[in-house]
Amino acid sequence: MDLSHVRRLIDLLARAPVTELEVEEGGCRIRITRGNGGGRPVVAPALPAPTVEVGRAPGGADPVAPAVTEPAADHVITAPSYGVFHLSPSPGAAPYVAVGDAVQAGQEVGLVEAMKVFNAVRATQAGEIAAVLVDDGAEVEAGTPLFRLV
Repeated sequence: MDLSHVRRLIDLLARAPVTELEVEEGGCRIRITRGNGGGRPVVAPALPAPTVEVGRAPGGADPVAPAVTEPAADHVITAPSYGVFHLSPSPGAAPYVAVGDAVQAGQEVGLVEAMKVFNAVRATQAGEIAAVLVDDGAEVEAGTPLFRLV
């Protein structure tokens, strides 16, 4: 059983309403279980560390306590399943979105293809495309960050 087949089985388990999957093929047996209560794996995007600003009080007196500035909470659109990521609906066509484009919640922004089945990648909230995080044609896992919105 090759790794791509195992990945497809894991993705199938992630989308199915079951917590265990067992497959035997060519003398090889694999059992996959989901032990997190049936929930889908969650991938949290890494955010930059907060910045600390130190200054002086007016008139040059005692230093002012450091002010912690949290980074803006960007939103990440992730892959719905394992497969090949496509930025456009067909080869040679214009991409669904580009950096700087405004998107609405539910708008299709890409496709993930697995075994000739195309799954739409949709924006989960309105915003502006700040970055495309994966190259067109790249293999992605379920939960892989694809776009960053601001």
